[in-house]
Amino acid sequence: MATKLNLTSQKILDERFPGVPRGYDPLIVDQFLDKIIQDYLVIESNELIDKQEIEALRNELARLKEENYTLSVENGKYKNRLENIRDGSGVTRDNMELIRTIDKYEKYLYSIGVDINSIK
Repeated sequence: MATKLNLTSQKILDERFPGVPRGYDPLIVDQFLDKIIQDYLVIESNELIDKQEIEALRNELARLKEENYTLSVENGKYKNRLENIRDGSGVTRDNMELIRTIDKYEKYLYSIGVDINSIK
């Protein structure tokens, strides 16, 4: 919840009070107002820091949203690829053909006397 301050440190510093015969000691009032000014300076500096932090967090959020979108698109592409593999549409047949070809080569090498276990 953002609160708007009615005073600033400069407004407090510039404030003048009319003199009255039976009032407070101006020196004590000034000392008290100096303490208030110091507190306001801390509040104002914290507010500036908070604004900078908020802006940095907004920038980081925007960057992460963009990265998340990019990763989602990439994830969708990989999902499609995996669906095709899981379906076995052509992939299983290709693998079987490769296994048959390897088997033929192994049999041929065995027939000419090559130990296939020694091949690396």
